[in-house]
This record gives sequence, structure tokens and C-alpha cells, in this order.
Amino acid sequence: MSAKKIQGIPYHLWNPYTPMDKYLAFLGFGPTYLVRGDGLYAYNQRGKRYLLCNSATWNFALGYGREEIIEAACKQMRELAFSNCWGMSHPRAVELAAKLVEITAGHYTHVYLGANGTEAVEAALKLARQYHRQSLEPADRGRFKIISLHHSYHGYSYGAVSAAGREDYNEKYGPMLPGYLQIEPPYCYRCPYQKEGYPDCGLECALSLEKTIEREGAETVAAFIMEPVMGEYGVIDPPEEYYRKVGEICRRYGLLFIVDEVTTGFGRAGKLFASQDWDPQPDVLCLGKVISGGYFPLSAMLATEAVFQRFLGKDRYLMHGSTNSGHPVSAAAGLAAIDIILREKLSENAAQVGAYLKAELEKLKATHPLIGDVRGRGLMLAVELVKDRQTKQPLTEDEAFNFILDIVDRGFLISLGSPVLFPPLTINQEIADQIVRAFDQSLHTGILPELSRKTRMVKEFALSKLK
Repeated sequence: MSAKKIQGIPYHLWNPYTPMDKYLAFLGFGPTYLVRGDGLYAYNQRGKRYLLCNSATWNFALGYGREEIIEAACKQMRELAFSNCWGMSHPRAVELAAKLVEITAGHYTHVYLGANGTEAVEAALKLARQYHRQSLEPADRGRFKIISLHHSYHGYSYGAVSAAGREDYNEKYGPMLPGYLQIEPPYCYRCPYQKEGYPDCGLECALSLEKTIEREGAETVAAFIMEPVMGEYGVIDPPEEYYRKVGEICRRYGLLFIVDEVTTGFGRAGKLFASQDWDPQPDVLCLGKVISGGYFPLSAMLATEAVFQRFLGKDRYLMHGSTNSGHPVSAAAGLAAIDIILREKLSENAAQVGAYLKAELEKLKATHPLIGDVRGRGLMLAVELVKDRQTKQPLTEDEAFNFILDIVDRGFLISLGSPVLFPPLTINQEIADQIVRAFDQSLHTGILPELSRKTRMVKEFALSKLK
């Protein structure tokens, strides 16, 4: 089978999470092949512009052309292009770890640096089991079970997907790793416990954590891990009280409380960290994505002093690491990106513009009965589309895809799975208004595709074949 070509080059790339038969059929059409970026926009080979309403993979949140990050990376390449943190360190890793401890108000005291969010989560999961194995209390050494939220997303490694509790993962490459348990998520719009709504529900979703611990036996459970806002599942944003309840349950039963802020961290959810005001605070914090502005692969796992102390002594060190853990160029890019986030007050901007964008999307409900729910915080928002508001019957996969395709065709890149919005943290109200107009227009033309949309798409597809 001969490879398809794009701009004269045989296409041998195997894209992640991509149905290759469908993708190859449209290779070179629309945003399937992007060649350059400028500010908030990416361009395809024919010069069509797309607003990054998904911040690429939710990570490229500062926009293209950030010379401060580019220069920091270039300078580091000339100074020390590579070193690792296996029994050694280097200036940028030390500086980045100190900066992360500083901006988390000193709650965490030690930092593991990785190359992506999955690595940070995998470190946390392995840490949780090793932490209990090294307890001074023999009764705690049998703790190995990890509890997470059903339908969560923590990365692509076997530990991370085992924590996700997703049927499609198990069908494709199960069985999952043993010792992973899930409870139902705090999905208020579609309450899995069939409650009337918060606060009358009594937060059954949080209490289920305690029931699961008691059912399994606290002496077997090591940790509870959660995303503050579940991004992949459709931006599931629980009430603030939920965080307090699950944190207290973890304390009461001796579990490590792990928060996965790979997506929500560094301003995405309207605060520098979504968990920064929680009481009790988590024991372990996982970070990634926006930590480097998306310019270089980088992540971090932060732990409290109490956790760190358990790893001191003969043969008690954390047995985790990768070739690029603490890569100096990535660390340099991260330091520059964090400086931009703090200096430009992007957390505050995400909170303000995000609240405005959410309110404007809410207004569309008056004229679009297809909108069932608008939710989220900061600049991570979701518009859930339904056929009937009373029954909450969701759109079919094809109907939802038609809607998303219509928005993309208008020059707004959003995730193909569902209408969720993760625009760059730098957008203003003018950009927010443009996004709302695109949603408004596509709600008229996107569900039952009209000739106007088909005409636009066919015209562009024909142009792509001429290149």
C-alpha cells in the first residue's frame, strides 16, 4: 500500500488517538495539517487561520511567538543542552523546583520533574504504594488500592488508564492493573446517584468515597486521586464542598490525597491552582500542560514534607524516573512561562474572561433548546448539547461531530470529541464574543447540515486537492 502524500512527502506518521482511515481521507483539508502559528492562531498550508479554542491539547495557553520562552530555551541549549536528575542536578531544575514550592505557598516541599502529565501522575501512583510499604506501622504496609473517579483522565500509561475507569480502555487492552477502584463522579447535570441536585443531594458522590473505603477495608487503600475539574469527561465541575468532604475522608482513613492538576493548573480554572484554597490540602500535586506554556515537554509532581520523609533511609528512595526527568531546556522554558503567567496575571484574566464567556454562552440557551447545560470555571468550559432538555437525551456521536465540524470550518479549533472550550489564557472579551457568535451560528447550521456549510467545506476540500 503506497503512502499518501502531503506537500510531496509520503505520510508515514501514525497519529495518536486518531482514526487513521478517516484522517487520511481528509489529510490536508482544514486544520489537519498546520504549518505555522502566530499569537492565538494557527494556519494551514493554504493560509486559513484557526483560533486555538482548545489551546492545542489544552496546553498551548500562552500563544505563539513568546520570545521570552524561546530565548530561555535557546540560551539553555547553548549553556547545558542536556543533563538529568539521576543522582545529580543542574541550575534550572533547582530553580524550577524552588519556584514551584514558592508559588504553592510552601505547602509542598519537594518536587519531581517529568516530561509530561502522565509521568507526573505515574510518579504519584507509585509513590502512594511505596509510601505505605515504608510505613513504621505494620498495619499500613498492606495499603495498595487506588480510588479514583469513573470516567476520569489521568494520562496514557497503564497506571493512569487503570485509574480512569473507562470501558473503552478495558475493551481495547484490558485487563487493567489490579488494585484500582472507581467511584461515580460529581456530575450534577446527570447525577449518577439520581439525586435532585446540590445541596439537597447531601453530596452522595463524596460520601461514596467513604463507603468504598469501608467496604474494601481502610487497611488496603493507599490513595484517592481526582481532577479538580474533569476535563476529558466534559468539564465536570463539582461544588466547592465536595473538595472539603473528600479531603476530610482521606485524612480520617489515612489515605494520601492526590490532586491531578495537569489540566487545571497554572490559571486554567481561574486560579493559579484549583486546589490552592482547599482545606484540607492535598498531599501530592500533579502538574503539566501549561507549566511550560506548551513550548517544551514538562511536568512536575509535588509532595509535602511529611510524604518526603517516608522516602529517606536505606533503600527507601523513590523508584521512579525517566531519561528526560528534569530536562534543562524544558526547565528553562518552564521558568520563563511561569514568569509570564504571574507577570501578566493570566489566572485573573482566565477568571474574568471565563466568567464573561460562560455568561454569554448561558444567554444562548434562550434561543437554542439544544443547549442543555453550560458549565465550568475559568477558561475551561463545556456546552452540553441535548435533543430534549426534559429527558436530557444527548445528541448522537454524528450529530455532535457535525456541530463541531461546523465550528471548526468557521475557523475555531475545539476538541473533536465534544464542545468543550480551553482557549488560550490570554484571550479578551472581544475574542470571547467571537467564540459565542461561532457557537450561535453553528447551532443553527451544524446539527442538521445545511447547504451553506456543505458548500464551504466542499470548496475548501477541492482547494486542498489543488495543492
